[in-house]
Parts: sequence; structure tokens; C-alpha cells
Amino acid sequence: MYFAYSLLYSIAFILLFPYLFLRGLFGRHGILERLGKIRIPEKISSPLLWFHAASVGEVKALATILPRLKSLRPDCSIAVSVVTKTGKKEASGTLSQVDLIFYFPLDFPFILRKVFRKLNPSFLVLVETEFWPNLIREAKSYGCKLCLINGRLSKKSFKRYRRIKSFSRLVLSKFDLFCMQSLEDAEKLWNLGADKSKTEIVGNLKFDRALLGINGLNKTALRRRLGLSKNDRLIIAGSTHQEEERIILSIFKRLKQEQQGLVLLLAPRHLSRLSEIQELLSELKLKSVKKSTLKKGKGAEVILLDTMGELENLYSISEVAFVGGSLVPTGGHNILEPASYGIPVLFGPHIDNFKTASDLLLKYGGGIMVKDQEELYQKMSELLNDDDLRRRIGEKGKQALLSQTGTSDKTVQL
Repeated sequence: MYFAYSLLYSIAFILLFPYLFLRGLFGRHGILERLGKIRIPEKISSPLLWFHAASVGEVKALATILPRLKSLRPDCSIAVSVVTKTGKKEASGTLSQVDLIFYFPLDFPFILRKVFRKLNPSFLVLVETEFWPNLIREAKSYGCKLCLINGRLSKKSFKRYRRIKSFSRLVLSKFDLFCMQSLEDAEKLWNLGADKSKTEIVGNLKFDRALLGINGLNKTALRRRLGLSKNDRLIIAGSTHQEEERIILSIFKRLKQEQQGLVLLLAPRHLSRLSEIQELLSELKLKSVKKSTLKKGKGAEVILLDTMGELENLYSISEVAFVGGSLVPTGGHNILEPASYGIPVLFGPHIDNFKTASDLLLKYGGGIMVKDQEELYQKMSELLNDDDLRRRIGEKGKQALLSQTGTSDKTVQL
């Protein structure tokens, strides 16, 4: 089975090599590190813990446990690997406890062996659903303890792994510990052959992450940064995908006919789509400006967020927030960020990637799921017309998050 996987992985790599090479060459995506050429700082010593986080969301989850871990074991060195450029930027900016941050090497045994020899890790800790078969096998061969933290399995991933159940069971058998977000996630893993005795249900690290740093924000400065006046009322549509922008912008045009001073901050999930969205804004005759070119004190009716790392804090000054990837079958994005600031959060039915979070917010009445464009318009209109309703829903959202804190402590102890 490993041979078949490696063969398919090799074929895919060969077919994609021209694209990957050019992307790595011109986009600074760490092509040498992906080939195993990692520079090890002199300060690194044993024991070393290697954490692997795919991108920004997983890196943010790590931010909740690494400070606790370092305070308990100051003798340990910590290395973090990431897949994406944005993930590396987030890790470099937020994980001050880490001794080494590098791009995740390609899942070829000969490259991975080189990396294990260089790092000499005692533990390999994977975040959420990062099941790389050769990485996992080489870690076990090298004698590493192997753990999964903040583990989850979406319906899509579960169906994919279930098609190769015998191989999935073989890969999962190498783990020493699974720290899962929920019983539902654990049951999916057990169905694939994971050992129940090695499983702990500890909750979602992102609940703890959402409450980090919410105090001390200068909201006046944030409003000024967006050129908002005292009477402007901000709506945020975050992490939107194709088709969702047209829905949001159409709703915004309707709301502007009913409400005074509305401003929309539109934050697409993929910045490569900015020109496409600007064309849509022109088509709908909406005045817009990119956040990066926004002049102090001069706003626009639509602000296009074209920078990384700002969205989370900007949610704090919005009146209502919609989180994208949920009206289209993408799986949704982090609905906890606006909820942590007491902001009513709306999302569509395709929220499988944040099912635990959505179930909790819906249970407490701190979030609103909408089925389509018309319902999203109606709910937004209701919230904007009722200050007390916004406050109540926002407070329930914060209470929902507070009820689930402590996952980071449980994870570190395990």
C-alpha cells in the first residue's frame, strides 16, 4: 500500500513539477526546504518537538499550547513546519516560543529521512487532519512518539479515507495518541481503525485561540485605519469565496437603501481573486477601495481587504459579520473569530470544517445559520435594525466560547 501511495504521489509530483518549480522560484515558497535542505540553528538541542501545521488556522491553534508547553518544559526545543506561505508568515509573527520554522518537506521517504536525521525529533505532533503516510511511517521508524492534536475529520475527508480503509488503519496504527475535538470526530477515526484506548476527547483548541488577545484592542484606531466616521456602521464579510461576493454585494446594495452610513469590508479568502472582485464591484456600481491604498480619514462604501493578518482584529469593530466558504460547498471558515468579540456571526449551511463550533454557537443562540441569499439579507436587516438583539446574540456567542475553554491545558497535560 505504501508503494502504491508513493507511486501515485510521485506521478502527481512529476505532472505538477513545472508549476510547483515556478511558484517556488518566484513566490518564495521554500523550494529548498521542501527538498529537505533545512538550516538548523545552533540553539536547537534535544529533546526536540516537531509540530506540523498546514496553514494559518492550524498555526493559530498552536499559539494556544506552545507557551504553556514551553513554560512546563523550558529544556525542549520546538520546530514547526507549515505547508503554505501564509502559514509561515503567521508562525513567524505569533509563535515566539519556536526555535525553527520551515516549509514541510515533500512526502518522499528519502527526503524525510534526511530531515529526521537533521532534526532528531523525540516527538512528531500533527495538527487537525495532517495525515501524510510516509511522514508518519518514517517518524515511527525513527523512534518518534507520534501524536495528533485538535484532531478532526470532515465528512469529505472521512469519505475519502474510508475508500482506502485498510491503508488508513495501517497509517493510524502508528499513532501513540489522538486528541480529538469531539466524540463525533473520534467515532469517525475509530471507524477507520484507530485505537480507542489511544484516544482522548479534549475539545477544540480554536476556542481558546479565539479568546487570546481580545482585550486591549484600540477600536478607535482600527476605525480610523479604515477611514470610518463616527456614524459609519461596519459590516464584515470574511473569507469569502467565488459566488459569495455577488451574494454579499447584492445584499449590501439592498441594505444601503434601508440604512444610513453602512460600510462593507469584504475580505476574500484568496487574494489572487482581487481583480475579479473589483470587476464585480464596477459591474454593480459600488464605490470601492483597497485597504492597502486607503488614505487616512477617507473611506469608501466597500473596502476590499487586500492584506493578510488584519481580519481577525477588524471583526471587533463590526456590527454584524458573515463568514464565507459556507454558502458554497467549501466547508466554511473560522466563525469563532467574530464571536469572540461579541459580534453576531452569520454563516451558511456548508460549515463542516467548523461543525463543532457551529453546533455550539447555535445551541447557545450566539450564531445564525442561513440557508440562502434571501435569508441572509433578512437576518442582517433584523440585526442592523435592533441594537438590543445584536447585543444579546453577541453576548451569547462569547458565553459559548467561554464554556469551552481549557482545551490547551488538557492537550499539554496529555
